[in-house]
Amino acid sequence: MTARELAAERTRDALLDAGLRVAEQASLAGMSVNRVVAAAGVAKGTFYVHFPDRGAFLGALHARFHEHVSRAVLQAIEGMPPGRARLQHGMRTYLDACLLARGVKALLLEARNDESVADQVASRNDAFAQLAAPDLQAMGWDPAAPAARLLIAMAAETALVELPLRRADPTTRDALWELVARADRSDNR
Repeated sequence: MTARELAAERTRDALLDAGLRVAEQASLAGMSVNRVVAAAGVAKGTFYVHFPDRGAFLGALHARFHEHVSRAVLQAIEGMPPGRARLQHGMRTYLDACLLARGVKALLLEARNDESVADQVASRNDAFAQLAAPDLQAMGWDPAAPAARLLIAMAAETALVELPLRRADPTTRDALWELVARADRSDNR
């Protein structure tokens, strides 16, 4: 990578970092290009060098968050056989990653209602559901895909409950794990 490319990547990352800070403080509705560039300490024209518009920027924010979480989840479940233990381990990793990410509430809650990124949000949620489907299949669900989509929605809701607390909520997680346990239709209970 050339020095110019490295500098461009650093500037793009600085804009995305600033976007998460703005999202945390002002929500997505309050996120403007002006606020983002002010928080990043760059000129407004620099924003448009990296992103054609606000929608592309929101899409990049959401993609960055989900790439980080996906890597963490895949690493956490690597080598585990499909089933309840793998499902819970992956969900716990997802929830913990959400707690560590700044501005994630806006990405989890508001982005799905923003027309510029709603399709991307749905696509990424579908990817997580596809990852969970083999676990539910191993737990006796057929078809597993609809249950996996609902499970992903429950995990996202759990993350939203925990975000204002800035810590794991044992009561909510215990309820989630109980629901997962009750959903286990396999003989391996």
